[in-house]
Amino acid sequence: MELKQGRVAMDYVKRFYLAGFLYLALYTGFYQVYLQSLGLSKGQIGLLMGTMLFLVAFLEVPTGIVADKVSKKTSVLMARTLSLLFLLLLYSAGSFADLLLATLISALSTAFATGAETGWLYELLKEDGRAHEYPKAYGRLRAFETVGGFAGTLVGGVLADVYGMRLPIILSAPFILTSLLILATIPRDTARSGLSYGRHLLESLRFVWNSRDVRWLFIYANIMGLSLTLFTAFMQLYFYGFLASVLAVSWIMALYMAINSASWYFDAGDGTRKRIYSYAGIIIPLLSFLAGLNGWLGFATLVLGTFIFSQAFKEWQGRFQSAIPDEKRATVGSLYSLTAAVANGVLNLVLGQLFDYVGIMRGILLVSALFLGLGILAFIKNAKDLQQSSGHA
Repeated sequence: MELKQGRVAMDYVKRFYLAGFLYLALYTGFYQVYLQSLGLSKGQIGLLMGTMLFLVAFLEVPTGIVADKVSKKTSVLMARTLSLLFLLLLYSAGSFADLLLATLISALSTAFATGAETGWLYELLKEDGRAHEYPKAYGRLRAFETVGGFAGTLVGGVLADVYGMRLPIILSAPFILTSLLILATIPRDTARSGLSYGRHLLESLRFVWNSRDVRWLFIYANIMGLSLTLFTAFMQLYFYGFLASVLAVSWIMALYMAINSASWYFDAGDGTRKRIYSYAGIIIPLLSFLAGLNGWLGFATLVLGTFIFSQAFKEWQGRFQSAIPDEKRATVGSLYSLTAAVANGVLNLVLGQLFDYVGIMRGILLVSALFLGLGILAFIKNAKDLQQSSGHA
């Protein structure tokens, strides 16, 4: 009976992989260039990106509570449905106001998915007695998503170059619909919170506040993520600045997705992954600093930064999920996403204004130096915690 349950559980995982692969956005490789073609400045693009993240932050916790009390599966399916609506709004957008509305829908879609999708996957594996495999399964899921993104970006770039940038946007819809239908065949998660909405939120907040380990996981994830985001957030315009080709930028984004996919799929092993996790707060901002020195060095940052972050974040995910009770999983995950969204929103707003003022290259140098300092402090703290745990052992 155990063998049969294992096969069923792995079938669930494979459906997650397939749905992730088919969740294509053919416009990803030229999205910022598309916004610029509509007359938006870098500051306005940064404002949209920041607004998106702030909206996600505002919506994260309410949608996370819904996922914990109703169903994580329902939350993920709602996210896919809203993605279809976003495509229609983006395709027909003709003004900044239209793009703001599309951004609202996109933020709502993201909020319904974050925390719920990974929690859903973790709980299925946990029920099958395979929770220890979650970091690898999470990495494989991200890999299949980026493989699909790689293929979609290549095709979307060619279509945009020949037929214009609007066509790939609407052609993304059939793929997202298929992804939604596949997810609908996966069994529901079973853990539910029996508390009222308000009490559940208070209990989840109290859990995070009282857990020193969870609080530190929140902080360290943002140090790692923002150190890479300061390069990737405007990466399309970064490369477009010296290549001046929509097709070239689309192919670079496709390359980025291929590298991202390989990095998520490949697992360095528990020991190596833990070491990468410890040093990631220093290595990633150093790589971003290199990108600010020379445009061609940006390719090194793209490759090495992606690999380091993917291995470190897989380790982070395993630690994070194992530290959270099932009935609070989506809400605590949403609370993390809230902090990440606020931090990313602030960073995008600052980067947009800073890049308009000093240029992308100089701006990257300034901000990466700041995060390098934070990364060094994080490394010192991790080393002290490791020494203390070894002493107790």
